[in-house]
Amino acid sequence: MILTLSCPDRPGIVARVSTLLFEHGANIVDAQQFDDGETGRFFMRVVFTPGPGGAAAVRPGLEALAADLAMDWALRDPKDRRRV
Repeated sequence: MILTLSCPDRPGIVARVSTLLFEHGANIVDAQQFDDGETGRFFMRVVFTPGPGGAAAVRPGLEALAADLAMDWALRDPKDRRRV
């Protein structure tokens, strides 16, 4: 699965996202992050293998995290190719 997110920059975002994935048995295989000093926004892309509950198990936690961090996020299967 591929998780992309953006939110106002603040300490602890990476820790909270990785902890959430860990708690659901996911394995992070790639992670990239960037903070934009001009806008004060943080951007992150995480590729992970879902745990036993699949991506559906992670969604409620992501929704709660998004509400807490004012985060925009998307979760997609890498098999679903995007048109460019």
